[in-house]
Amino acid sequence: MNYPNSRRDDYINVILRRQLNDGGWNLSGGETESTKNGPSDPDLTGMALQALAKYQHKPEVKAAIDKALACLSTLQNANGGYTSWGSENVESASQVLVALCELGISIDDPRFVKNGKTLVDNILTFKTADGSFKHTQDGDGNGQMSTEQALYALVAAQRSLNGVNSLYRMDDTVKRGEFAPLPTTPGLPGKHADVAVMPVVNAGKTFADVKNHANQTAIEALAGRGIINGKSDTLFDPNATMTRAEFATIVVRGLGLPLIPTPSRTFTDFAVNAWYGNTVETAYYYGIVTGTSATTFNPDGTITRQEAAVMVARAAKLCGMDTERDAVTTRDTLAQFMDYRTVADWAQPSMAFCYDVGILDDSEMDIQPLVAVKRCEVAEMLYRMLGLANLL
Repeated sequence: MNYPNSRRDDYINVILRRQLNDGGWNLSGGETESTKNGPSDPDLTGMALQALAKYQHKPEVKAAIDKALACLSTLQNANGGYTSWGSENVESASQVLVALCELGISIDDPRFVKNGKTLVDNILTFKTADGSFKHTQDGDGNGQMSTEQALYALVAAQRSLNGVNSLYRMDDTVKRGEFAPLPTTPGLPGKHADVAVMPVVNAGKTFADVKNHANQTAIEALAGRGIINGKSDTLFDPNATMTRAEFATIVVRGLGLPLIPTPSRTFTDFAVNAWYGNTVETAYYYGIVTGTSATTFNPDGTITRQEAAVMVARAAKLCGMDTERDAVTTRDTLAQFMDYRTVADWAQPSMAFCYDVGILDDSEMDIQPLVAVKRCEVAEMLYRMLGLANLL
């Protein structure tokens, strides 16, 4: 569920207010000064940190997180686990492990290794012969709940070790719709006949400056298909901006569109033999881009976030996706962001579409429609769109 920023801030403030004097949280304490001296519960402290993880850029949140981490380090048992309600259990260790992964803290961070034992080591001691996990070492408790929590904690750890997005930020997954059957042929039923899947031509392609980057998966997937290039063979420059000509080129490549044989002279502000001449004219032909006037394209101009959303939405429509959004739906989708009124009228429906289907991440606090979009962001948007269109 998406909440307006004011409500998110309310939730954050409640969590911060309930922090106990020792740095952690428990189920019922912290609401009044008289209850702030109660003992912290590692289970609840781990959950609170998971909720705060995305907002650690806020100074007050960062301070609360640092205090909580010191508390959890002190509470950790000599075997790497945690005790809650009088018994050491797998759920408490699991919640703390997920919290560390969400915060970007290494599993073998010295603060959370006791006598050479990490949280992962401790969780695995609860594993039974049939693959499930016990609540406590003596086998007491709900095996279903303990198994579920241990499983997703280990998944969080595995994702951390593999350098991919964390458990609650798994935007590298491809959404196909709830209970929707997998299509037997590439693409959606309503896609344009010229849209095609780009094959992998350079498997394993990567760049030195995208390792552990939030958009690493998207960048590597597109680079492996020849859809997007680096600034050099070894560097991608993920935080650089992108020009209109570069954007038109990667979208045309991403959709596998055939280039028009001879560039027409729709636009007069670049040479016919410019490296992007065919792709810009092709993107214009298929309705993905428009000019800045009837005869100019401004190929070297930078793309803003709202311009990128509009162009990706047009590409998605070519792929057979329903990109239409009425005024009410558009307003409801965008109103969760503080700066939604700064989005241009012509860009609002496309921006709402991109947030609705997950092409854009709605966990961000602001849209920032006029900010120049980064190369890594464009790669992520196109990667998600192609995934939704069954073209990867």
